[in-house]
Amino acid sequence: MIANTKRIIILMFLGLLTACATGYGPVATGSNVNNAVLDRARAHSNLGAAYLQKNKLGIALDEFTQATQIMPTYAMAYNGLAMVRSALGQDEEAEFNFKKALELDPTISESHNNYGTFLCSRGRYAESVEHFLQAVSNPLYATPYLAYANAGICSERANDLENAERYLKKALQIQPLTHSAALELAEIQFKRGDVVAAKKTLRNALVSSPNAEMLWLGVRIARLLDDKNNEASYGLELRKRFPQAKETKLLLNQK
Repeated sequence: MIANTKRIIILMFLGLLTACATGYGPVATGSNVNNAVLDRARAHSNLGAAYLQKNKLGIALDEFTQATQIMPTYAMAYNGLAMVRSALGQDEEAEFNFKKALELDPTISESHNNYGTFLCSRGRYAESVEHFLQAVSNPLYATPYLAYANAGICSERANDLENAERYLKKALQIQPLTHSAALELAEIQFKRGDVVAAKKTLRNALVSSPNAEMLWLGVRIARLLDDKNNEASYGLELRKRFPQAKETKLLLNQK
């Protein structure tokens, strides 16, 4: 579960940073927008996102707060505030700001994706998937594979494996290099005994720099397929690169 949490939080941050970097971030429908004011609010939100990525939460909080003070109808600033509050463990404040962002503009896919991530991390799986699916319902959403991957991961946590596979496959169809989705899907396939499919899917995850989870899954798949070469190769890389990982300890304990 810890690994899944890391996977989904990474996607959450990417969702916000993509939105801010592209200048995306509408205000409430019907608002009289002053371009200079909007530019200032957007600039502070961009800074907030950059500091959030660096885990400088105090500065990020200040930047997003300034953005909401400059333009109280700027939805993405509340999205950013919610993410900082979430990172600080201030759940009540985080949820308030997520809801505020979506109240101001329910069409922002990034807000749905990030709120869904928050809900999933708090065990509210059904609610989280609803928001991920709302995110992908927007045809203008630039990174729908992120929300599909999140929906798959959270469906797996809820033991809804059928939908988990469906969403993860959709993420990989849109963006084959969604490595977190590939790893999650390979694990599901492995658990249900389809090791050939798991091996094929895992190749996708291993394209990037593999982590301990990926290598350990590769070892176990290779064992079931009696693939001695890959079993040895994955095992050697796991021991060499991640000597203290729990997966390495599992490998050594099975010798």
